[in-house]
Amino acid sequence: MDYWIIEIFTSIQGEGDVIGTPSNFIRLAKCNLRCVWCDTTYSWEKGTKMTLDEIMAQINNNVKTTTITGGEPLLQDIFPLVRRLKEEGHKVIVETNGTIPPKKELLELVDVFSVSPKLRNSGHKLSYDKVEWATYYKFVILNEEDLKEVSSFVSQRRIDPKKVIVQPDGRREDYVNALRELSTQVMNLGLPFRVLPQLHRIISVK
Repeated sequence: MDYWIIEIFTSIQGEGDVIGTPSNFIRLAKCNLRCVWCDTTYSWEKGTKMTLDEIMAQINNNVKTTTITGGEPLLQDIFPLVRRLKEEGHKVIVETNGTIPPKKELLELVDVFSVSPKLRNSGHKLSYDKVEWATYYKFVILNEEDLKEVSSFVSQRRIDPKKVIVQPDGRREDYVNALRELSTQVMNLGLPFRVLPQLHRIISVK
């Protein structure tokens, strides 16, 4: 099985429920979206073709958590890769935009699906009819109107608010201020969502 790969590295997981956890990262090439605030536009490229064995040879097997990200990883058949990682004793996290529902066999094997539905601020208008398979949801927030959009999204789909994470625009140079502003907005609106940073915006450990 071959995959188109952008990069493989080991670092601290910077986002979501698993924030702060040492993890291998396998960044797969290509994406079906072009979000205006994307911070990994280089993942839209073709990448390098690698076999499953070549990928596993670059994994730090002393770190038993591996994150498969992109781009959009579900554009490629990641089941053989996930199965191999699980056989090696890894906890597997898949970061996806949620537009491509995973097959049942993948749902049964992946430990965490980190789903980042795109709001209107991404430049896309997407329906997201079925995303109940997400372990948790992450939303990029640019302003207060985005929070209202998230609230509507969560209410319409009857999503448990405990599974919802909001984070500020990663392009902001004053990132700590952006995080503070978002926290204030969440409190002022009385929303039950978790506010978390992108840890890699504050520290660099790659």
